[in-house]
Amino acid sequence: MSETTSETTPAPASPAAKAKKPPAKVEKPFAAAIQEDLIPLTQAAFAKRGVTDLKLELSGQVLVGRFGTRSFEVIFAEGSLEGAKFFTCSTDGIPSGSWESFMIDERKPGAELISFYIVQRLFAQQWL
Repeated sequence: MSETTSETTPAPASPAAKAKKPPAKVEKPFAAAIQEDLIPLTQAAFAKRGVTDLKLELSGQVLVGRFGTRSFEVIFAEGSLEGAKFFTCSTDGIPSGSWESFMIDERKPGAELISFYIVQRLFAQQWL
């Protein structure tokens, strides 16, 4: 004789129900990300290295930085933080003769990483 039970066992929760994704991060417009995030982070990083006269401004898709007699530019070719970027630097008002690829291995760089790379690049130039 077999016994039957009328109890039902609850179905296990689906994996999708268990692992809910957090809401997607809202991306800031390019100009807002530069003005609100990248410029303050970069100014703070330069200040830690003793550079207090850094002037940063966004001109179209180009971030222009000046301190002392030196200047540099980060060109955001696609008008986004994630797109292709180029770097150039000059001193004493002499225009640079070359642009170099900048951060080509980074897929989704944020303002913190871009600021770090700017400081690292100018440190390699022995400007900081």
